[in-house]
Amino acid sequence: MRKKKNRINRKTVLAFATLPVFFLLFAKLIYLQIFLHGRINRAVEKMVNRENVEVPKRGDILDVKGNILATSIKSYTVFLDAKMIEDFETLKKVLSENGIKIKEKNLYDLKNMSYIPIAFNVDSFTVEKIKGTKLKGVGFEAKYTRQYPQGRLLAHILGITGCDGSGLEGIEKICNASLSGETIKTKIIRDGRGQIIRNQFLNTQEIYGCNIELTIDRNIQFIAEQELRKAFEIYKATKAICIVQDPKTGKILAMVSLPDFDCSDKIKDIRRLRNSAVSDLYEPGSTFKIVTVAAALEEGKAKLSDSFYLDNGKFRIAGHTIKDDHKIEGSATLSRTFEMSSNIGMIKIAQRLGADLFYDYIRKFGFYSLTGIDLPGEAKGLLMDVKRWNALTLPNISFGQGIGVSALQIINAFSSLANDGILLRPFVIQKIIKCNSEEEIFEKKEIRRVVSKDTAYIMKKLLKNVVDLGTGKSAKIQGYTVGGKTGTAQKIDPSTKTYSTKYYTASFCGMVPAINPEFVVLVIIDEPKGSSYYAASVASPVFAKISKRIADYLCIEKDDIK
Repeated sequence: MRKKKNRINRKTVLAFATLPVFFLLFAKLIYLQIFLHGRINRAVEKMVNRENVEVPKRGDILDVKGNILATSIKSYTVFLDAKMIEDFETLKKVLSENGIKIKEKNLYDLKNMSYIPIAFNVDSFTVEKIKGTKLKGVGFEAKYTRQYPQGRLLAHILGITGCDGSGLEGIEKICNASLSGETIKTKIIRDGRGQIIRNQFLNTQEIYGCNIELTIDRNIQFIAEQELRKAFEIYKATKAICIVQDPKTGKILAMVSLPDFDCSDKIKDIRRLRNSAVSDLYEPGSTFKIVTVAAALEEGKAKLSDSFYLDNGKFRIAGHTIKDDHKIEGSATLSRTFEMSSNIGMIKIAQRLGADLFYDYIRKFGFYSLTGIDLPGEAKGLLMDVKRWNALTLPNISFGQGIGVSALQIINAFSSLANDGILLRPFVIQKIIKCNSEEEIFEKKEIRRVVSKDTAYIMKKLLKNVVDLGTGKSAKIQGYTVGGKTGTAQKIDPSTKTYSTKYYTASFCGMVPAINPEFVVLVIIDEPKGSSYYAASVASPVFAKISKRIADYLCIEKDDIK
């Protein structure tokens, strides 16, 4: 009886002894479930659920015919986790067979590191081969590398991207948001073994930015670059520019600025990034005479048959002597004055207009204004306010001195005459093609009417006469009529701050065919070296070579069959 009672007492004591333990465990459980519930959930969520950012493939840049000018290729950085490597010799051999060299002693110094990059820009094929070996301690980090399949072609138009892939110059900069696309954030979940479980499937091959289609024709660009580069090297020029434009739409078909660069290379001289065709200013010289003559004709201040006394090639005004390079004895008609590019004739025509009216036409033709082209860095130009003009300002500007213009402004002014007197906005972006295949299309935009259709027609005939009978004879091309104007402009000598007798800019701007133009071409050779600096012998022949090849390529119907 006593034994049974002792047994019951031991059970009671044991129960009472373990009760506090159960109570503590229960209290702990209540504390965890109620008071720490939120904190624990957040910690688990942070360990298990992660946000994953998918960066889209940067969109392609295409020419007008769909040829790829810029694209992005997936490449990889190969790295090692030194703490996970089990068989270094095998790893070394496999990597070596795939063109990746590593040294054990270098690895030993980094033995506690989990991220040791050993190769960059490795292609997908090589990465898949290495992955197939299932080596431990090797990792791969994917990224997109920008590539330019056409090499140096269109360097200033396309521009460059930075280390982070964003655009820094050219179309890469202007269209950066469209090309980059939108990053996509997804959640990934890890199971108990650390394996990733995605809450949605994404085909990364289908995540990309918009494609940009340009107005540029790769073949026309190639022709312009090839011929301009030859002249640039022959004349050892400081700069050279060529622009090809469709005058009926304002589309830029080609644009070249030399010296240039390769978009894929590291740029050592940042000055080469400057697109001279839109950013640099120069005194245009005689190509600007179209403004003087067109304004006088439009306002009825002069007629083709009007006669101007040209002072035998020397004209004294405001204490200065103005000379003509192509001396004409006695008098000449307006037409002959323009054909032979008489500076004296231009002064007398501009005097009939007067300063205010002449200034208005300079602005109407688009000078001292942004053209609105869709490229970065456009220059507005230089033009003194008409209220500050002195006795020499009007005479100088009448033949293209004392005014700063861009190459783009000059060709756009010529294109307005080719387009029956209507000035258009020049542009290089034709389409933005979105991921869902929707297209944002850009079309021609009229800025203003500059002169009447009749005046534009007369100007086209005058420009044709310049090539047939005047200073532009070297711009002729077989089978096609050509209209254009030479320009040989003195540059300011930086040491004397006066017009130099040593440094010149030679240019020619013309249209083909002359009366019903399909395209307009501008060629500028800055500071040509050699026996001649005149546009007729330097710029006009380059124009002729480029224009003939473009006309043949575009299969333009010949209109000068003799």
